[in-house]
Amino acid sequence: MAEPIKIFISYSHQDAEACASIDDAFAKMGNFSVWYDKGLLPGEVYRRKIAGVIRDADCFIILISKSSITSEWVIDEVEYAKKLRKKIVPIWVENVDIPDDLDMILQRYHSLFWHLRSSDAQFEHSLMTLFSDEEAQPHGQALVGFGNQFSESVNRKMKELLDKEKKLEYDECYSPDNAVILGTAYLYGGPCSVDLGKARHYFRVAEYFGNKDGEFYLLQMKIAEQVKKTWDDPEESFVAPILKRINELADEGSIPAKMYLANLYWYGRYGCPKDLQKSAALYEECARAGNARAQFVMSSNYYSGDGVEKDYELAKMYANLALEQRYIYGWRRWGKFYRDGLAVPQDYAKARECYENGAKIGDFNCYNKIGDMLWHGWGFDEDKAEAVKYFSEGEKAPAFGQAYSLQRAKMALGRAYERGEGVEKDLAKAAQKYLDGYENGGLECRDAYLRCSQQLHPEEKPAEPAEA
Repeated sequence: MAEPIKIFISYSHQDAEACASIDDAFAKMGNFSVWYDKGLLPGEVYRRKIAGVIRDADCFIILISKSSITSEWVIDEVEYAKKLRKKIVPIWVENVDIPDDLDMILQRYHSLFWHLRSSDAQFEHSLMTLFSDEEAQPHGQALVGFGNQFSESVNRKMKELLDKEKKLEYDECYSPDNAVILGTAYLYGGPCSVDLGKARHYFRVAEYFGNKDGEFYLLQMKIAEQVKKTWDDPEESFVAPILKRINELADEGSIPAKMYLANLYWYGRYGCPKDLQKSAALYEECARAGNARAQFVMSSNYYSGDGVEKDYELAKMYANLALEQRYIYGWRRWGKFYRDGLAVPQDYAKARECYENGAKIGDFNCYNKIGDMLWHGWGFDEDKAEAVKYFSEGEKAPAFGQAYSLQRAKMALGRAYERGEGVEKDLAKAAQKYLDGYENGGLECRDAYLRCSQQLHPEEKPAEPAEA
């Protein structure tokens, strides 16, 4: 089992009930080791002990309240955590204006709002989402841990190898190519739980036998671990030599290395300049080599003209190739073709059929797409109540792997409750949906949440979420 993630909670004793509740939430999630000052033994030197625990922690949590923001102990602890470049998570236990000096420290970090939770289960879900490695990206690929990237045949092979591993049939598991497949299964989850220790083991086996992909994944994990420590881009002195080797592996034919670099150039991260043409060129190399995810991306690129000239025939070709491999998002692409009527004659009935097919195989954003069609009356009679039913299916999307689908559903449902369209008007529910969307990475939900909160409590200034 992977080493537990070490959590330090800084709080005021007046917020002991909230602290205990958050401790319980971590306990239910599993694989977390939580420390706060209940663990101090009589006679210990407080400051020395606390400094040591903060230094050893993977994440520093500060509970924001009227009492904590005036506590010298709490301020000293958060300043020490910042000095050590710890990942900091502010959790608001009540609505309060924080001092400018503390605000300067916390403004760049993603906050959670314990005092606004609709239920303990909802807060636990938000907490779990925050601590997953997934970063929601509308282009469909996250920077660290991207799920749903494999074809059906690869997913099937993962399950076969995991079954052999359980039976202690290791000879086939340790062949270089199969070791990479098992490593990615444990790295991204899906057919099994995420286990970074096992992932690293299988990638090391693959690297030992000279597999370039195994070496790449070990380097990717090294960067991801550094990002997790600081919750920021790693320093150039750290990442530059690693990216140099990843570029060499890409030149030597590693498809995962090319996919990783293509994603970095798409977003302009880790010292790689934003360059859509270079990104598209790398994705196309992978698509031509048969990578289903790259085929899906290139279908999008040729359809939209991102990094390449628009070419609807090539967009359809790559969409078909991804669909043939039963890539999870393949039906969504054809739904867009028929809905827009650009690559093919417009046909809303076929668009909806494609989205229905996508939803059946687990693409939750297809529910949102059908909801959009019903909400706006695209090809069908406008039916906002029926649209809400589809958005409600869309919000069941797993935060790990399909966070973007979750964001879009929460935004749509927030809009419905705010306007009273398709459902009874309920500003409290609207605010909660918007907040859920924001906490899952939907930045556009922020202003909507603040707007609803202000209407609900016009006499109070709403606690503004930190930058996600």
